[in-house]
Amino acid sequence: MLATVNSRNTWKRRSVALGFWLLCHAGVFLAESFGQGTGELAEMDRLVRQTNELAAQADPEGAAQAIGKAAMMADILTKQSSEPFTQSVFQAASRQYRAQERGLRALALYERGGGMPPAPAGICHALTQAVDQLRESKETLTRSPAPAQAEMAARQLALLTHNQEWEHLMKGLHEVVECTEK
Repeated sequence: MLATVNSRNTWKRRSVALGFWLLCHAGVFLAESFGQGTGELAEMDRLVRQTNELAAQADPEGAAQAIGKAAMMADILTKQSSEPFTQSVFQAASRQYRAQERGLRALALYERGGGMPPAPAGICHALTQAVDQLRESKETLTRSPAPAQAEMAARQLALLTHNQEWEHLMKGLHEVVECTEK
């Protein structure tokens, strides 16, 4: 019986690791697609690339710190923009990045605590909050006013796709660490 449980947990952990690897590579595409700007926008995209690289290297703490900084840059860009669509896209990006930060920090705490399910309630709560923030980000992206710039419309679409991937991953991680709260 114990061998079956360990085998199942190993499979689940590998599935989550594969999911993070795939998301990191998808995130590299997202960041590279928009990495040609200058100033705060270029810095935000650089931080997203850095996050993906750190996550791919199995460094959730470093990745969480980098994506947290990207969220701060998105907040700055939201305040600097006067165009409603651009503001909503950056606001949604900030929420998405904060959700990723929360999920990555939960993963780091889970690993630091030994990585054995079931996870403590605090980690499960953080994962649930990350999913909620991702939903808020998605809602902001889908109810945004009509785009004024093609680049921002492309960024919106990329963020929506990335958002769905992260929501799926956070839900999967919630299951893998055997959280009882939903």
